[in-house]
Amino acid sequence: MIGRGCLGSSSGAFKNELYFKSYSMRVFYRFSVFNTCFLLFAVWVAAATLPSGFTETQIGGLSSPTAMEFAPDGRLFVCLQGGQLRVIKNNTLLPTPFLTVTTNSSGERGLLGIAFDPNFSQNQFAYVYYTVTTPSIHNRVSRFTANGDVAVANSEVPILDLENLSSATNHNGGAIHFGSDGKLYVAVGENANGSNSQTLANRLGKMLRINPDGSIPSDNPFFNTASGANRAIWALGLRNPFTFAFQPTTGRLFINDVGQSTFEEINDGIAGSNYGWPITEGPTTNPSFRSPIFAYGRSPVETGGCAIAGGTFYNPPVSQFPGNYVGKYFFADLCSGWIRVLDPSNNTATGFAAGIVQPVDLKVAADGSLYYLSIGAASVFRVQFPANQQPPSITTQPANQSVTEGQPVTFTVGAAGTSPLAYQWQRNMVDIPGGNSTSYSIASVSLAENGAKFRCVVSNAFGVANSNEATLTVAANTPLTIATERGSDRAIAFNSVTMVTDPFPLISPFNLSSDHRTRLMIFASNLALLPGENTSAVTAQAENDQGRVFPLTVEFVGALPGVQGFTEVVIRFSDDVPVNQDLFISLQLHGTTSNKARIRTR
Repeated sequence: MIGRGCLGSSSGAFKNELYFKSYSMRVFYRFSVFNTCFLLFAVWVAAATLPSGFTETQIGGLSSPTAMEFAPDGRLFVCLQGGQLRVIKNNTLLPTPFLTVTTNSSGERGLLGIAFDPNFSQNQFAYVYYTVTTPSIHNRVSRFTANGDVAVANSEVPILDLENLSSATNHNGGAIHFGSDGKLYVAVGENANGSNSQTLANRLGKMLRINPDGSIPSDNPFFNTASGANRAIWALGLRNPFTFAFQPTTGRLFINDVGQSTFEEINDGIAGSNYGWPITEGPTTNPSFRSPIFAYGRSPVETGGCAIAGGTFYNPPVSQFPGNYVGKYFFADLCSGWIRVLDPSNNTATGFAAGIVQPVDLKVAADGSLYYLSIGAASVFRVQFPANQQPPSITTQPANQSVTEGQPVTFTVGAAGTSPLAYQWQRNMVDIPGGNSTSYSIASVSLAENGAKFRCVVSNAFGVANSNEATLTVAANTPLTIATERGSDRAIAFNSVTMVTDPFPLISPFNLSSDHRTRLMIFASNLALLPGENTSAVTAQAENDQGRVFPLTVEFVGALPGVQGFTEVVIRFSDDVPVNQDLFISLQLHGTTSNKARIRTR
């Protein structure tokens, strides 16, 4: 470990470069002044200034880290500019790199991006963006196959080779992420040549969109305008989109574009957009270009900076942070060393952390922790709420429900976390007044509720957890009806063994059961069991002319083969059923009683 002496010796040169105008505000070129300090050692730095209640831990030993990404299994992969891809597992840096690529790491070049295939659990594919050295220096996206914590030897498959680079070593972009559409998005810098950004004749200064195998989707916005490999262009007019992020819940894309002299930008990633560089920088009213949703200038240091170099949405499966952070966008600045929080609902930003040494990337873990990558500290830092302040987590998800109109229904959720927990049920994402307990009930369901989706938002002082949505299916309340002969109340009924019609004996020698009781087969419409229900959901009774009721046992309920809309019901006569008289059979299901259908016993 080394102290601040090395960092201090280079900080003057770093500061002087911040306002160099020709190709200033460049990301990794500025990092080169630190390489001699951080090549072999982790750096101890003072803790960042965080909001009350937050803590951070440091994992060091990362030489010139440039980007990071969580694998679906929770491991954190960190790109080192020199070509190593390191693995942090259970918050410990593994000694063996996942892979090492041969790369040109001059200026801002090197290993710059990492992404995991949406089907990583099955195919084990990992993708990296790096600067290759042969046959000419250019940036490439390659796919590798994982085998545990290392890549399979010789598994590299190049899927995207970009244009050869000029002698300028800056503005390479490098971030790669999969969108919710399963496509791989690639951020490419303009190689310090602004004219590249405004042409469809090359892919520099663009956002690209490709299939996982490197082929080009035919629905790309310039597929029919550009030609050849340039059909991969998804958006243009960017300078150095070093980082970008997708919101997990909505798929919304924010692109962080490093500015030159005046503004750093957060752009709304929309297909076919032109963000204006080099014609415009920062907010614009020019209708030809999409203005950033948020931009900040060079000063003051508390809110200004020189290089936006990290961004991530806070929408983890478990929200560890207080609820006011959920859905917000965290972003960092390399030079000012802060992390701020953008509210996408009104595009305003507030402070979160300060005193960070050159942050370059941000990520949110599945447990709700925020990670920031510091090239200045050669480390990754994990920001948490203390363990004794547990945010909510959903332990039992509400289940889908299917009922008939007029029937009651109840949705239930289970949650854990530091008390007190607050519950808010929502219908189609809208709060339900009074829906503030672990269950939500509707006394009488209407057909208008069919297809409605219900979820519960559970919160406490330390975070928010959203349950899965449960769908309510409501069937029309058509009457449960026992089939009768045309123009009569006489049931269409048979002895289930002999298929003889009434009058029915109570005892049938042809029935092979031990009691030899007659089983009566009748047929009903609008009798449908709900998922998980069985024969016990249906009850039956017989009633004589004097109004005396005789419970009957329902032994079978099932669809009638070849006859749509009717259900077969098999009923066993009980010992006390009277003989030589008419009886009226009825069925009950979900609180609904059928018509009374006549049979005769003997």
